[in-house]
Amino acid sequence: MDEFINKIPSIIFGRGQEYFENDHVLKLYEKSKGIWCAEVSGNYGNYDVEIEADGVGSVRSYYCDCPYDGVICKHVAAVAIAIIETQTITDIEHQRPDPQINWEHLIETTNADELRSFLRDYGSQNEAFRRHLVSTFSKPETIDHRETIGYYQNQVNGIFEDYEYGGYIDYRHSHKAMRDVDHYLTLAEDYYGKGNFNEAFSIVAAIAMEGVKAIQYMDDSLGQCGVAIAESFEMIGNILNTTDSKTLQDHIFEWLHKQVQNSDYKDYGLEDHLEALFFETAIVLNLQDKAHQFLDLKINELNNSEGWSKKYYLQEYLLQKINLLQSEGETKEADAIIDEYLNYSKFRQIRVDNALAENDYNQAKELILKGVEIAGQENESGTIHDWKVQLLEVYKYQGDDIQYRNLARELFIENTSEIAYYRCFKQTFPYGGWKFERNRLITELKNRQQRYYQGIPPNDMAQILIEEQMTIELLQLVGDSNNIYMIMEYTHLLEPEFSVELLGCYKSAIEIEAKKTGRNEYKALVRYLDKMAGVKGGVLSAKELKESLLQQYKNRPAMREEFQKLQWD
Repeated sequence: MDEFINKIPSIIFGRGQEYFENDHVLKLYEKSKGIWCAEVSGNYGNYDVEIEADGVGSVRSYYCDCPYDGVICKHVAAVAIAIIETQTITDIEHQRPDPQINWEHLIETTNADELRSFLRDYGSQNEAFRRHLVSTFSKPETIDHRETIGYYQNQVNGIFEDYEYGGYIDYRHSHKAMRDVDHYLTLAEDYYGKGNFNEAFSIVAAIAMEGVKAIQYMDDSLGQCGVAIAESFEMIGNILNTTDSKTLQDHIFEWLHKQVQNSDYKDYGLEDHLEALFFETAIVLNLQDKAHQFLDLKINELNNSEGWSKKYYLQEYLLQKINLLQSEGETKEADAIIDEYLNYSKFRQIRVDNALAENDYNQAKELILKGVEIAGQENESGTIHDWKVQLLEVYKYQGDDIQYRNLARELFIENTSEIAYYRCFKQTFPYGGWKFERNRLITELKNRQQRYYQGIPPNDMAQILIEEQMTIELLQLVGDSNNIYMIMEYTHLLEPEFSVELLGCYKSAIEIEAKKTGRNEYKALVRYLDKMAGVKGGVLSAKELKESLLQQYKNRPAMREEFQKLQWD
């Protein structure tokens, strides 16, 4: 815990210390080895805190349900301090239980009839225990899945109802609700690990069904409910891949078929997991008919609709249709769909891949050029770029040096952060002819008018200068920027030759940064001065600048306090 404490910002640590000393940590207990839970009195009520230690001085994870959105809150800090104080004062030891009252000892020594009598009495009062007993000892074939899923739906729904207030589960309570739901996910994993796939499926099916209802009236900013549903689908996939029971597989497929027709999953971005599992299962179980019916319905709906998402979903459903047809050996029908929708990039890509696989570069080029034209009409700049990248490779395979050179230059001008295209362009010139072309390109980039700025971003120009080993020009670029981050980034390249000039760049940039106020800004100045001192001959310059800043800003005690951390002697 000491290592974790040292990482807490000083302000947060101080507030946490005050909370601890003023007895705001109301409850603290070790739930299990290394996992500490506490209740902390805060400004707007009590907050739940959980810290999991790793046993070697640090922390694996921590959580507080307060509204603070920083990295570590004062409530977590207070609990961390309380844990250290508790361990220091009491040096906790887990006492060995009395063998006479140990529950495992009692099971071994109690008469079997007495145990059965106890189980009957306890089971009559505890439904969860009855469920666990039945699922553990019954034969899978005797279990009614509808009844079992219904049971777990009631349990999960009950959790959400417990934390709902006024028809809504707020941010704080959504975490608590999902923490309780996670216990059922853990239970499902336990059943899965023991080979009880029926019960595992019933639990995660219930979580998915109730979760997609609850997410509609819950603040799921942390995404915990969505993650629980996605993890449920993942486990269902694992069950399908593991179980040998055809009955269970068919039952799961019927359940999936019903769920894909529920539009609520799509409304919350969960349909990708669900539909992918549905289509995969249809192919594996050779039950494509229902998948085809579902797809035909969706494709027909999309063809008769409008909207920005139409193209995306239509492509996805058509791709699934093609996949289903190919799994059935219906390649002609699949090919017909591909050719009908060549205006969509994903289907054109299939034909491009086919042409490249057959080394038919002319066909690939023709398809790509048409793809660029279509994407241009749709103003899809990303798709245009993707096609051009592939076209560059086609020109390379064809040995078309002129087209390769022109396209490489075009790609770099459009994407100056991608130095790889610059290198592709450069390698098409003989050594003697390159310098003229390089200077012409640099001039063009400096003078071009972009939508929001003129020229080329400084860091992109720096990459060209580094590639060409133009260190004098790089020094001028870095110095003119007066940007401390840029100066630090290229220090290692400039220091060997231009340490004196580089120190001047540091001085100018740091003086600009020093105009900003606030402790975080002063901490940043410490980092900049430290970096400056690391330059050859920089310690004296950094010391002088430090004293100059302290003299200039005498009324900044926080700056003076932070600068005390600078020790260069």
